[in-house]
Amino acid sequence: MILEHQNGLLLWRKSLLGERIWRDDLSYKLLFSPNGRSVYQFTEQDMELTAGESLLLNPHVIHKQLFHTSEKWIVELSPAFLSDVAREVGITASDPFFAKIVFKHPLIHQWVDTTRLYLQMQTTETEQRFWMENSLIQLALLLLRLVPGAHAENWNIEGYDPSIFVVLDALKQSYEQDWTLDDMVALTSLGKYQFSHHFKKETGLTPYSWLQILRVVKSQRLLQQTDASILTIALEVGFKNAAAYHTVFRRLYGQTPGDFRKRLLKT
Repeated sequence: MILEHQNGLLLWRKSLLGERIWRDDLSYKLLFSPNGRSVYQFTEQDMELTAGESLLLNPHVIHKQLFHTSEKWIVELSPAFLSDVAREVGITASDPFFAKIVFKHPLIHQWVDTTRLYLQMQTTETEQRFWMENSLIQLALLLLRLVPGAHAENWNIEGYDPSIFVVLDALKQSYEQDWTLDDMVALTSLGKYQFSHHFKKETGLTPYSWLQILRVVKSQRLLQQTDASILTIALEVGFKNAAAYHTVFRRLYGQTPGDFRKRLLKT
């Protein structure tokens, strides 16, 4: 099934899952794995999505789908549309630019489940058009709030399981500290293995990866609003050295913190 709208496109398939061509799309592209496993190839690396995980691509990210083992769920959003939504709600004055991470969030999953159920109903083209128009706005708002990016000064954690939320909240309050897995586990009633497994199941990320991404998000304001050195910023947000900061930053944004700073200052 393919539904098209001036603001975007929704593709949902349970068959004809193969597609082995390189793509360079003009739109933002949400890749979601309702169940099973999906693998996408990029110029730098392959990225895998398992059940409930998402990956949001910026325009012109070159990629190729290698395979899906089950449903294929893709939503494309027009850059003009997403930028308009962002400006209307005061999130950013420039075009959104998202970090390239595989993640999970229950609100994204709920949006997909609700949309899937609606599409299975007997509806008219007019009803589908109204649904697409309003649901794409809802999705745009969710992505702008839930996915880390250049537009974000924070990382929303609402909606997660309480046992994970308490840890995420503590990390947000003191992200610059030298956290260990034992420190995080101590905030819960779970064992170390249970906690690590549950954290990954809920967020799609390991606890340490989540913390490192949060530190990058927190560093963005310093890159834009101060002239502090890259090393100073890296240490201030909790990285042990500039090299570790560069590595995580480049993995998320495909550019160095210095190049990112220049990009922000131009907007």
